Amino acid sequence: MCLILFAVNPNSRYRLVVAANRDELYARPTQTADFWDTHPDLLAGQDENMGGTWLGVNKKGSFAAVTNFMETPPEPLPPRSRGDLPTEFLATDPDPQAYLADVSSRGSAYKGFNLIVANQNHCGYFGNRAGAPRELAKGYYGLSNQVLDCDWPKVIDGRARLTETISAFDDPSDALFSLLLGQGDDRKFSNSFISADTYGTRAATVVLIGTDGEVVFEERNFGENGSPSTSNRFQFTCDDGS
Repeated sequence: MCLILFAVNPNSRYRLVVAANRDELYARPTQTADFWDTHPDLLAGQDENMGGTWLGVNKKGSFAAVTNFMETPPEPLPPRSRGDLPTEFLATDPDPQAYLADVSSRGSAYKGFNLIVANQNHCGYFGNRAGAPRELAKGYYGLSNQVLDCDWPKVIDGRARLTETISAFDDPSDALFSLLLGQGDDRKFSNSFISADTYGTRAATVVLIGTDGEVVFEERNFGENGSPSTSNRFQFTCDDGS
């Protein structure tokens, strides 16, 4: 059960703040976050099976992320990979609203998904099980494997903690990673972090995009039973194209 907690224009310092967990089978081959040889402006991890990504940024300061939608897979299986959606957005850098409109017109070509895309001016959301694309105003949001801002505890509680954390810290990175490692309680869908023998949280990522154009991208990776492995941190200033 993946988790993306994010804030759009939360204060004068940040344009976008993201704290996200990718949950996946440990055996699924994955490249940790880096700039791609095929798209040098794209910074993201990569799924080696299908070639796409679940979350990333580019040097212009655009952001994109996708989660699966929890459902019984349709039959026959749709032909396209959901990981192509954030990859395509970050590689081509279109207007978010136009891109989501295009994706919505071909949404049936994918299994259930939720997609967030943002650039310097707009942030939008579309899920092919959630209705029409939406532009997201200033505020705090939570997304897992249901629709945006669903009533799962880790989404509701996580959004509240995200709000508190951004208010309390000039640099919220460490506090956001602590949030992502939350073990939850006895409520279903309350744990942010998953650790098991074959499946669990593979990557926890914090993205901070400043109003001054500075981007911080930090990824911490985990192996079986939640054991910490590698970490990567990148920091750069957006290329404004001038």
